[in-house]
Amino acid sequence: MPVHVFVDETKSKGLLMAAAVCRPGDVAVHRKALRSLLLPGQERLHFNHETNARRKQILEVISEFRILADLYSADRDTLDARRRCLEAIVRDQAGTAERLVVEREESTFDHDRRTLHAACNRYRCFDLRWELMVPKLDPLLWVPDAIAWAWVRGGHWRRTVASFCQVRDP
Repeated sequence: MPVHVFVDETKSKGLLMAAAVCRPGDVAVHRKALRSLLLPGQERLHFNHETNARRKQILEVISEFRILADLYSADRDTLDARRRCLEAIVRDQAGTAERLVVEREESTFDHDRRTLHAACNRYRCFDLRWELMVPKLDPLLWVPDAIAWAWVRGGHWRRTVASFCQVRDP
């Protein structure tokens, strides 16, 4: 069954990329649930800017989704580490993903575009549609943001997401 994959990262302790895998039939329902969590005037959810009470509430909603997240890490946040993680995401999703959405970061936009293009050629996923997108345009980009934040924070935050995460090699 084809899936959609949503990717974001945290750079607070090296580089950790989270790739949240969602079934196409669940995309609209999950987007609606996430939008319902927005506070007045808020364009998007971003874990760095939420209170602990809100983080807990958001993670409870995400925990109810049937989403799995692959985690790719590197000791340092470098362009080479970013390339390895993005290539690994394409490698691991080559046979199943029909859509890959990576949170757009202006400072790495050209690098990410080249990396994704090369990885799709390398792993022969010519039908994979990929996009570099700003997070306010797709609420499902908020999921890997939340998961990556919780994983890096450790403790009870990591335990909250650990049941639907797996660490993968970049």
